[in-house]
Amino acid sequence: MHNGEAIATFYQCGEAYRLDPLTLENLGVAAWAPLDGVSAHPKVDEETGELLFFNYSKYAPYMHYGVVDATGKRTTYQAIDLPGPRLPHDMAFTQNYSILNDLPVFWDAALLERDIHAVRLHKGVPSRFGILPRHGGPVQWFEAAPTYVLHWLNAYEYGDEVVLDGYFQENPTPRPLEAAPDGHGHLMAYLDEHSFRPKLHRWRFNLKTGETTEGHLDDRILEFGMFNQHYAGKPYRYAYSTTAKPGWFLFNGFVKHDLETGESWSIQLPEGRYASEAPFAPRVGATSEDDGYLVSFIIDENTGTSECVLVDAKRFEVVCRIALPHKLSSGTHSVWAGREMLRG
Repeated sequence: MHNGEAIATFYQCGEAYRLDPLTLENLGVAAWAPLDGVSAHPKVDEETGELLFFNYSKYAPYMHYGVVDATGKRTTYQAIDLPGPRLPHDMAFTQNYSILNDLPVFWDAALLERDIHAVRLHKGVPSRFGILPRHGGPVQWFEAAPTYVLHWLNAYEYGDEVVLDGYFQENPTPRPLEAAPDGHGHLMAYLDEHSFRPKLHRWRFNLKTGETTEGHLDDRILEFGMFNQHYAGKPYRYAYSTTAKPGWFLFNGFVKHDLETGESWSIQLPEGRYASEAPFAPRVGATSEDDGYLVSFIIDENTGTSECVLVDAKRFEVVCRIALPHKLSSGTHSVWAGREMLRG
């Protein structure tokens, strides 16, 4: 949600489509979107109303970074020089910085010359993270353990450090899934979280020394993280992740983390019931960070029905089930927008 409109973007780069959030009327391609497009996960800072984005391509400089102000005017558009074509999916930000990434999982250069788009892990190449001032400027690069990351949680500044949380893949280019239907093993391995093994992970980048420290925060298979967006770019305490059914691209539960104490709580859905990503909706009059609800759509393969559920984020239990008139497709990404963010 940005400037009172819903913005729909692509898994890879493409146009950013504007929609009326109440009617879903197509309002056309965003005027601020550059020719090279907008990648899947632009970020909105609810405090400033700014939208932060990046894109990538197969020709130099291979990436750009941009900022759109609260009125829909693009105020920053900066080239980010990379060694070659890359496949970043997401970004993060703090109050003063934006964080981009150059990860060692990208197209095979020799095959790309023949117009074959084959992704592989380039062994011996580290992960790199580029931190730059939010409104543009020099990029400071940090190296870290090789991995691929689909989604980040949040980032914030702590003294001389920038702290970044996300989902570190232990096996980013898995072998074909043997249990998958004929001909779909390669595809399903890249959708099966138990094949590529994402773990909740924290990186710390020291802006003075240039050093990186990192490590897992949990050893379970977790992804598709959510948190209270009022804390985006700021120190935060609570994170929410989904769990997945082995061998499938289906979410079968949620985990809440207290990042301050290390405690966690889980919700496991009954067999045959699968969730969507669950954004955090603050309770009206909320008095604490976790005072609100996770909102998720459920498909029930046992009954052929769907419903919307609300999880009380503080007690971490389902407190409301809303029957829907027909079964939905199993969903992935979602967003919560309070009334104050809607146009008019």
